[in-house]
Amino acid sequence: MSAARERVLVAMSGGVDSSVAAALLLEQGHEVIGVTLKMRPDEFTTADSVIQAREAAKRLEIEHLVVDQRREFEQVLRYSWDEYARGRTPNPCVVCNPRVKFAALFGVAKTQGATKIATGHYARIIADENATPRLWRGVDRQKDQSYFLFALDGAQLAATIFPLGELTKPQVRDMARRLGLPNAERAESQDACFVEKGEVFAEMLRRHFGAAERPGAIVDATGNEVGRHEGVHHFTIGQRRGLGVALGRPAWVKAIDADAARIVLTADENELLSRGLVADGVVWHGPIGDEPVHCEIQVRYRHQPVTAVLEHREAGQARVRFTRPIKAVTPGQAAVFYGGDRVLGGGIIERALEE
Repeated sequence: MSAARERVLVAMSGGVDSSVAAALLLEQGHEVIGVTLKMRPDEFTTADSVIQAREAAKRLEIEHLVVDQRREFEQVLRYSWDEYARGRTPNPCVVCNPRVKFAALFGVAKTQGATKIATGHYARIIADENATPRLWRGVDRQKDQSYFLFALDGAQLAATIFPLGELTKPQVRDMARRLGLPNAERAESQDACFVEKGEVFAEMLRRHFGAAERPGAIVDATGNEVGRHEGVHHFTIGQRRGLGVALGRPAWVKAIDADAARIVLTADENELLSRGLVADGVVWHGPIGDEPVHCEIQVRYRHQPVTAVLEHREAGQARVRFTRPIKAVTPGQAAVFYGGDRVLGGGIIERALEE
């Protein structure tokens, strides 16, 4: 970030992370404006993050704006439901960040004369040898959120600041307490844009869009029916709990056939293993070249990355082979490629390559 004073628009969700991000920018001498994007449909929440953000902004003595993005956010909800209805498991944050959240922030920044935007994500932007900004993991690997940000383009990265990228969560909490922020002890709010604690996102989406329930059969590996379900959106690949059947032994979801409304179980956990995947909608951060690329791949947010080889790339697609099998590779989730801590690129898992 430039040492010169800049006007920076900070996304404030009402949580401690975004509030501390704003405070850090103030300490660095910037002029800070807070903005809260109202995105959730009213029926999706009872908590008012706007109030929390406004109180934090008041404590920091900065201007605070509220911008209604519910209409734009509807496209993310629609995408998510369409994926669930297809028997896939979407990652809505990956879609929302570049298309809605950051796009909205840059739009507001322009009207406010801000030269940069900032968020409370735990990630870093580091310039390469050509002074091109690249996305890196946050220092706190337990909180690193670069996985959700892989689809940001170069222009977005160039005008973005992640003030928490070099900090750990305990350090952020300590700073919030020192500043007397009203949300210093506020609990974590993972997926706060989408659902309240205790709710089931997929079922809320079904009701939101008025989609009909599609009950069907739960079958074992030989095709024998062992139970019934109320809709494929209740299931994800690798799921073990909440299956609604009692087989007398552990079982996992091996496959989801949305067309037939059928859930296939397996009692052999090894049948969940895959040797690779095909990803679509792939974006790259910098040149990759035509030769196979050794990297690390992460196929879920909390997934421990494994080494892999990018075998084949073409426009918007990549084929990847893991150096060891991965369990429960799930269509709809993001696959993000890393070279050390730097994000090389990422895409949406289209299908797993069987063992």
